[in-house]
Amino acid sequence: MDLLELDSSQLDIIREYQPQLEKLGVDLYDEQLQDTINSYPQNLETAIQAFIEFTGKGQLEKPTYYLIQALRKGWKPRNSKTTAPLLPVRTAADFDTGHTLEERIENYQRLCHMVKGHFNRSRQTTPSIQDLSLSAKRPDIATIQQFMADPILRPEIEKSILQHPEWGYEITASGVEEIEF
Repeated sequence: MDLLELDSSQLDIIREYQPQLEKLGVDLYDEQLQDTINSYPQNLETAIQAFIEFTGKGQLEKPTYYLIQALRKGWKPRNSKTTAPLLPVRTAADFDTGHTLEERIENYQRLCHMVKGHFNRSRQTTPSIQDLSLSAKRPDIATIQQFMADPILRPEIEKSILQHPEWGYEITASGVEEIEF
């Protein structure tokens, strides 16, 4: 690891968390990560702790990227007396809607169909009262964040946000944010 600009106490922090970070899929030899660690050594331990806490929400597709964001943005763990990260920690109980897994998957598929159908229409039609849903208008940020918090809905919502830049949303390490034009 090429972390020449760090002092011994900071290197000790990396060594302490190295097994856990590698288990979570972080590439400690990534050049961008090493540059970020060198640039933000003051955030090192709290950012690593917050990142590890953040990974409790589920498997991350790009864990090294999220650790870089934690370092750059100065994430703090929730159990710290300082400011908590922007995203709340959610547990399985938060997503217990009383529906079975099969019902949730069916609802997810309906949502995907509504979102895709809305943007594949060649002409605007007036929706019936039954059709007033996510597909009838640009989804608001609160709805998007609610769907992003659900591990079953998250991948499709991320895909939809990327496919529809006209919505004006951007996926960041701290969640979904509105793009300022």
